[in-house]
Order: sequence, then structure tokens, then C-alpha cells
Amino acid sequence: MLQLKPKQLEAVQAVNDPTVDTLVLLGVVGSGKTDVAAHIDLSIAHKFPKTYWPVFRQNISTAIKTIIPSYLEMADKMGLEEGKDFVYNQQAKTITFPKNKSVIVFVEADPTKDRGGKKIKGINASGNHIDEADELEFEMFIQATSRKGRRNENGQPSISIVTMNPNDGWAKELYYDRWKAGTLPPNVRVIEFDLADSWLSRRDIEALKTNPEWWTQRYLYNNWNYSDESSSLFKTRFWASSLTDELDPSAQKSAGYDVARAGTDRSVRALTVGTTIADILIVKDKKDQIDTSIQADTLIEDAGEHEYGLQNLAVDAVGLGVGVVDALSKQGYYVHEYMSGAKPDPNVRLSNDAVMPVNFDNLRSQMIYLYARGIELGVIKHFKGCPYLRELQKEAMVHNYEITDKVLKVESKDKIKKRLGASPDLLDAVIMALYVALRPVQKFSNDADVDSPSGTITGGLLNTRF
Repeated sequence: MLQLKPKQLEAVQAVNDPTVDTLVLLGVVGSGKTDVAAHIDLSIAHKFPKTYWPVFRQNISTAIKTIIPSYLEMADKMGLEEGKDFVYNQQAKTITFPKNKSVIVFVEADPTKDRGGKKIKGINASGNHIDEADELEFEMFIQATSRKGRRNENGQPSISIVTMNPNDGWAKELYYDRWKAGTLPPNVRVIEFDLADSWLSRRDIEALKTNPEWWTQRYLYNNWNYSDESSSLFKTRFWASSLTDELDPSAQKSAGYDVARAGTDRSVRALTVGTTIADILIVKDKKDQIDTSIQADTLIEDAGEHEYGLQNLAVDAVGLGVGVVDALSKQGYYVHEYMSGAKPDPNVRLSNDAVMPVNFDNLRSQMIYLYARGIELGVIKHFKGCPYLRELQKEAMVHNYEITDKVLKVESKDKIKKRLGASPDLLDAVIMALYVALRPVQKFSNDADVDSPSGTITGGLLNTRF
């Protein structure tokens, strides 16, 4: 049975206010901002015939894993039965209500795939929902919000529902800062959720409180201007400047693959183009069970599709990862075997003449340092069209570090997992890809091609445990 809390009820009431055409929901993690938006959208589509309601997210691949399941789960909580009250079309990414011909459609707002939002311009909608709006480029956001009020002949409200975290950037300046200053126009309503509104358990909240101070101040206590990130190698300002919409087509591609260690962990492939994080793919999700041999076959197909070559792939060669490495080797493919607890590798660096300012306790600490330092120096970039960037940033920035006797030590994966309630799989896949990307070019005997068309290794062997 769905029970809304006071702030969530306030959001529903705001939609019924004819003077409000933009509703902004922001605040702490786990407060159900997206769930409330889904509840409103589903209610409107179910009640008003011929409603057309797009839900925008920067990447459709991210939407498939996040917001679409939230909508379907909310529909279940509302007592709506799939097949009877609505139909979900996975291919079309639509929730359709056959009885009144209303449609909720999930739309990608990626400027790298839709220059200037030309595809969005063709949408005539009743209203819309922009999820994680702060991830969108401002031009795409404007295009998305401008499409409402075009299919409202049956009395459905014309409103944009914006869910976001007001981090640095246009979203914070446009809504949060003006709201705090009392200068918002009367047509915009901002509702900020706090811990009292969260649907998380007390145990989960207490675990989140162990995150770095800057994170808890922002994401638990709504102190969005807090900027002390001294305990994290990754800084918000450098991350923001690392975003790019360009990829060098001539640059070497590298990949990293973090293999799930438990049923709730994920198997993740990260892809770099040069030193730009270009793509993230979740091969095994939290609830999936996929044999390592099948995961190996998936990597072979993925390497062909994205043209990175398995000789440029690093696989987590600890625990279950050994099964993936062995399955690949049986088919004649040999990869970099990455072991996070191994000794630091002096051959992996940001440039040929770079000298590390400190020592590291293990390879994982070294790679996380190089990742953060590369972002700060502008050497490592993030492609704006890469899925899961916001989640990747969160995983990166919750890692504390300390320097003792000139040895830099980053918090262990186990400690991070206890705090987050999940393994930082995205980050680990990315640093594995960088482990290959930041290595010197491999030289093989006779300068032969490592990854031959037949899938066998010629002229040399790359099967060393690093």
C-alpha cells in the first residue's frame, strides 16, 4: 500500500495548482524524488485520456537500469496491473494505457546523439519529467521543458517535473540559488526533501553517515554549498571541467572488466578512447546470475563491436575473475590480468617522464590516485555521452585516503562497500581500463599483431599477472 509523507503529498498538491508549471524536487538521497514524480506522471496518464508524457534522461541505457524500473515499481505500488491497466513495451521504451490511449515514453537527451535537441523538438507533449536534470546540458534541458502544453485537450496539467541534486552548474544557479535568495518566479515551485522524508531505513542512513564529510553535508543534510573535499582525491570542480563531447577517432581504445564477486555485485566493462572514459556497460546486474564462460563470450563480442582488441583489455583476475580469464584463454585470447592488491606498477603513469610524488600501498591505490590526478591535470576526460557518469562520480568521491610515511593508501573496496551498501564496480572497471591506457605501448617479438583475426596470439605472449 502506497503511503506518501508530508513533503511528497505537497508535491502532488503542487501539480494541482494552476499557477505552477514547473515543479522542482530536490534533496537527500533515498527521499523518493523520482518515485514521487513517477507517481504523479502515472496518475495523470491513468486519469486523463490521450496524455503524452515524455520522461527525459541523459542516457537511455541508464534509464533502462534506473528510472524505468522505478516507474514500473511505482505502478505496482499504486495497484496498477501490467497487462490489464497498462502495457510496458521494452523495445519502444513506453508505458501505454490501452483504455484511454495515454502514453509515457522514456526519451534520451544526449547532445552527442541529438545535436541541438532536434529530435526533442518534434515531441508534442502534455507535460514532462526531467530526471537527474543537473546531468543534462542546459540546451537539452530547455528543449525538453519547452515541449509541454501541446496535448492537453482533456484537462491534464501542463507541467514540467524536474528531479535533481543541485550540484555546481546551471541547475543549481537556475533553481536552488534563486530559491534560497527568494527570487524564483511564481510559476516555479521548489520542494526540498530532508532525512525525515527519506524512505531509507535507519540502518541505511547510519551507514551513509560514515561517508566523507563533504558528501554527507551535501547528500544527507542538503548543504549544497559545502565544498570541503580534503579527504577525497577527487574534487567536484575538476570533475566538472573533465566533461567533453569529443572523442579522438584515431586514439587507442582500452577496456577494463570488473567481475562480480557476489550475487548483489555487478560485472562492469569500462571503455576508454585514449584517456577519455567513453563508455560503461553493465554485463551482469545485481540480480543476474551469469556464468563466467558466458561473460567471456560477451567480452569477445563486445571487443569486436567496439574495436578495442582483447589485448587491450584488463580483467579483474581475483576470485571469479579467474574464470573469465581462463575462459578467454581457452579460446586463444590473452588479456591483462589485473590484481588490485598487487604491488604498484612503475610502468603505469600519466606521462613517460612523470615521477610519482608518493609511494602506494598497492596497485588499486596507485590507479585511483592516477585517475584523480589525471582529471585534475586535464589529462583524463569523461565523455558526456558515457552512461552512469553521476554514479561513477559518487563511487569515486566517497573514497577517503591517507598518507602515512609517504605512502598513500586509499580506502579498501570492502570499507566502501559497507558504507555504500554496494560495491564500487564502476570505478574499479574504469581504473582497470586506465591501467591499460596509461601503460607504455606493448612490444612483441617481430612487431606482430597481438590479436589476430583467428583469435590466436602471434609473435608474442601477453599473459602475465601484473
